[in-house]
Order: sequence, then structure tokens, then C-alpha cells
Amino acid sequence: MNIEYITCSGISFNNDIEDIIDLGKKYLLAEFAVQASPKSFYKGSPKYEWFNTLLSSCKVNNIRIATHVNLGYCKDMCHGVVPCDLQDLWNVKRKNGEPVIGRVQININGGNDDFEFHADKVADIIREYSDIKFIFQYAPAQRERIEQLAEQRVPFSLLYDVSGGEGKLYRDSWGGIILPNHQTGYAGGLSPDNIAENLDYINKLLPPDCSTWIDAEGRLKSVSPDGKKVFDTRLAEKYIERAIAWQMKYGYQK
Repeated sequence: MNIEYITCSGISFNNDIEDIIDLGKKYLLAEFAVQASPKSFYKGSPKYEWFNTLLSSCKVNNIRIATHVNLGYCKDMCHGVVPCDLQDLWNVKRKNGEPVIGRVQININGGNDDFEFHADKVADIIREYSDIKFIFQYAPAQRERIEQLAEQRVPFSLLYDVSGGEGKLYRDSWGGIILPNHQTGYAGGLSPDNIAENLDYINKLLPPDCSTWIDAEGRLKSVSPDGKKVFDTRLAEKYIERAIAWQMKYGYQK
């Protein structure tokens, strides 16, 4: 099993941009994801403007960046509409022409998932932004939507996340490859303390030559002086280090 991405979700304006960049330069498998929803992530909001500054820095600092799309933005995209604020971010390019945001995760199993899913219109978005990799949360409740999208013959990846982004460990819900030719990743309750044992578990689910990724958020946070739980780069580094150590010992490297 090969770990292609070690995703650290939940970065925000509480973090120093240089700390994120330094971590990304040090660990090339690391990916840093921002959570985007209309309430807190829009032009002019602290989180949006912080992230936009990070993207500008990444035009010349080749670290992996992702956007995780939630709630109202998710509903818009499932109707075939990319919110303008997100379009502007997805169009930020590196000097070589590649988008700074390499992956976009559509959290169809997070929060209120009672909305229409137009697979043909979602597929049009994937085709339009063909240089970005798209990910969709997977849970059995979303199986029909995912199969409808697969019928559109577009590339996308799937993330086991039955908890819907709540960070709860439902390891029994994890399985092997969900759909042939669609990469499968794993999330839910991963932490620096349990990542090695969970990679052991995932390794038994996948073929030996398979590439996957892991995604952690809730247990990469600590309580700030003002009492809020915020992304902690020290915890993220422990999580990344221990995942890489597992990879070097038991996995394979492409």
C-alpha cells in the first residue's frame, strides 16, 4: 500500500502561513485543507482572505493545498454551480500553470445532506476543472449518488467518512476499494496517536500495489488561549511523521 497524500484538514487564520509552508516543504506527502462554507468562508472574511494569501505564497512554494466544500457551497455544486468565491481560488495558478489547489473535496455526507444531486451537472464541473482532482465523501447512504456520478465517466476519488466530518472513528465502516478505477481514501478519528494502528488496518483492506490517502482534522486541533479549538501544526507534524514512518517500514514508495 502506498500513501499518496497525508491530509491535514482545518487550517485557518489562527495559523501562521509560514508555519504551514515550512511543514509542506519538509514533508512532501502532506496536504493542507481548508474547510469552506458560506457562513465563514467568503470574500472579505478573515478565513477567506488568510487562505487567499496562503495561495499567493504557494505560487512559488510548491506545497499541496486542498479545499473541502461544505453545506451551502456543497449544495450549489451538486446543482452544477461553482460559487464565484471558490472559482477565484481554483483559478490561482503556480508559475508552471498548475492550479495551487490540487484537490477539491465535496462533502456530500457532511451536515444536512438532504439536497438534490445532479450527477450530470456535477460531471460538467469536473470536466471544466480537469486539472483539479475531485473527491466525494462516501457512506452507504451516498452509494446511489456516487454510482450515478460514475455513470458519467468522469474521474473522481472517494473518501470513507461515515461520520460526515465529525472526526469519529468508525473503523468497522471502512472497506476496500469502493469503485474500480476510483482511488479510495480514509478519514474519521485519525490522530497522531492512532495513525500507525489504523494504517495497519487499512493495509489489510487494499491490494498491495494500491495507492490511498488519509485525512485527519479534529484530533489535529488544540485549545487556543481564547478557548477555541484550532489547527495545531505541532500535532499535524506528529501525525505526518508517524504516517511517513509507517510508510517507510511497511508501505511502498512510487
